[in-house]
Amino acid sequence: MTGESLPSNLHSVLVYMPGQRGSYLASEVLRSAGFEVSNAASRTELELALQFLPHGVIVTVTSAIGEVRTLSNLPVVNIQAFVLPNHDPANPDQSTLFDREAFLERVRRNLGSPDAAFPRSSATH
Repeated sequence: MTGESLPSNLHSVLVYMPGQRGSYLASEVLRSAGFEVSNAASRTELELALQFLPHGVIVTVTSAIGEVRTLSNLPVVNIQAFVLPNHDPANPDQSTLFDREAFLERVRRNLGSPDAAFPRSSATH
């Protein structure tokens, strides 16, 4: 170990999903992959989080991207891009599928972090 510490925002993600139930699930997916996660549920909370907490990327939904970009120059990941329709007739109860690995890879890439810093999950979804 060289004694050098990594920047505190190297794997810190801000999840901003106003009025969305998926915020908790997104946060848990990120935490399980080794990311530090902060949540903001309103514009006020978003502004405070951006002002006082270091982050490397913001995860949000399509409807909030413009709002996020007016407040921050951080990379933005639209989680809705990873929610796919289920076309499996054998499983009609599940109307959508979430591409967890692609989502986590996009977050990693936007953080500019080396893959070794965040090992891939062994679970497939």
